Amino acid sequence: MRNIRRICAAGLAALCLCLGLSAPAGAGTETADTYGTGRAAAGEAVGYYAGWAAYQGHTPDKIPAEHLTRINYAFARIDPETLTLDLEDPARDKKNLAALRELRQEHPHLKLIISVGGWSDSRYFSDAASTAVRRERFADSCVDFIAEHGLDGVDLDWEYPVSGGAAGNIHRPEDRQNFTKLLRELRARLDRQGRRDGKDYSLTIAGAAGSWYLDQIEAVKVADIVDHIFLMGYDFHGPWERYADFNAPLYAPSGASPQGRTGVGASLEAYLKKGVPAEKIVLGMPLYGYAYQGVSSKSNGLYSTYTSVRSVSYRTLKRSYLSNAAYRQLRHGEAQVPYLYGERTFISYDDETSLAAKAGLARELGLGGIGFWEISQDDGGTLMAAAGAAFRSGAGKTPFTDVPAGAWYEDAAAFVYEAGLMQGTSGTAFSPDRVTTRGQIAAILHRLEGEPGAGAAPFSDVEPESYCAAAAAWAAKEGIALGYGDGTFRPDVPITRQQLAAILFRYMGHRGADTSDRADLTDFRDSGDAAAYAREPLAWAVSAGLIQGRSGGILDPYGSATRAQTAVLLQRLDGLLEES
Repeated sequence: MRNIRRICAAGLAALCLCLGLSAPAGAGTETADTYGTGRAAAGEAVGYYAGWAAYQGHTPDKIPAEHLTRINYAFARIDPETLTLDLEDPARDKKNLAALRELRQEHPHLKLIISVGGWSDSRYFSDAASTAVRRERFADSCVDFIAEHGLDGVDLDWEYPVSGGAAGNIHRPEDRQNFTKLLRELRARLDRQGRRDGKDYSLTIAGAAGSWYLDQIEAVKVADIVDHIFLMGYDFHGPWERYADFNAPLYAPSGASPQGRTGVGASLEAYLKKGVPAEKIVLGMPLYGYAYQGVSSKSNGLYSTYTSVRSVSYRTLKRSYLSNAAYRQLRHGEAQVPYLYGERTFISYDDETSLAAKAGLARELGLGGIGFWEISQDDGGTLMAAAGAAFRSGAGKTPFTDVPAGAWYEDAAAFVYEAGLMQGTSGTAFSPDRVTTRGQIAAILHRLEGEPGAGAAPFSDVEPESYCAAAAAWAAKEGIALGYGDGTFRPDVPITRQQLAAILFRYMGHRGADTSDRADLTDFRDSGDAAAYAREPLAWAVSAGLIQGRSGGILDPYGSATRAQTAVLLQRLDGLLEES
């Protein structure tokens, strides 16, 4: 039998799909993984891609995907009549989404997320969240949309619940609670679809960088529901104020300012003090700045009044300003951001050094990742690459904050991660206690066999369109995974240790492997609890070292098989295959 490291690429894709979150789609072609390192990087790297960028010549095929783990397509809107998800420009958006799916084929580590709302399209969020019926309808439309377009999740960018945002936005005091209810409904719908498809769908939100925003949502409850909160660490100052100032200072300058003083560091502190777990925060960073024209020469234009202001992308800065001798390149020591002054113009922006400093702080605080608005503004990915390198600096064996040093499964988690067998349920979470289901185990073995046909599944609870329908039919035909006496397969039920032993025992026999060795199970206090069908398979699995006892000298045949245990099993199986 083959060593597990040499399992065919199609099998690895299946294994990752069923046991992890990010299966290497398009397995069989060697591609660089996240950040081009050949392995998933430590934490998420989220980039928003605006649909209108394609009109400016920055089509999806030009995205430097090697620097990202997720692309949020911005933006879908809420239809005012139906209060369901809708595309702003269907022809353009469908073309872009198709191109993004092609990009994902070239970079299998990528996840594609539809982002709903944004500054211009948050008007009807309050209505969509206002009643249970409306929440259900909106959630269903989101799930239908990602299924139709082959996407990996949904991002809600509600700017903002309760108050704020663009003129004309609808607000209610109840938005604070209704936002949580909307997310819960969407999470439930996504999880239900995920069970059908055999994958985990993402749910994220974008949040403002201010304590005022945290008072307008139920922050801790929201963080518990979503995969992460993209903290928009920019627009601290801008065209809505009277004075030229820094767009995204890391820290607030201590000098006199005619307007409020804050920065990225203070915003992160506010989120953490509110009780939002660090690993649920993705620090968003700008790939643009602001050019204030008509400023005075005093302090090189900082805190000066101005006559006009406009947003300027880093792409434009490189082309028109950074190489222009008329502009002095300056850096503020406390704010830790660069700025330009020349021709009565003050330009606040970020460069490789300032984004690296922000990413370094995100790493030190144990955040779940970093992110960017907006991808097309950094053609070539210079800034994204610098931030990503800084965030990964000093990473340990794995990026998983829930795999503590010295944990009994630490080496196994590192093994399956490095081997590409299992990935995280997010950029920083391995979810060691999450269980593996019967349907997932059947799908793993079926796909490792090359997905042979076997007709319809003979089980009343396995729908023809289920992700494990073909697998259940094959497993039943070959006598590998049997159903229950009532004619059900129960694909969503967590698999028990004795069921797993029996399935592996039958599968190894199906493959012609030697399964003759037996261990004496009487050494385990609860060996008599094992079902009759499972005693021989358990004796083999214990003899082979695949399954070991738990504390207290018990076998725990009815205990669940968690992701941590599955990782350990795969590591032990690798050792067996090397010996055979």
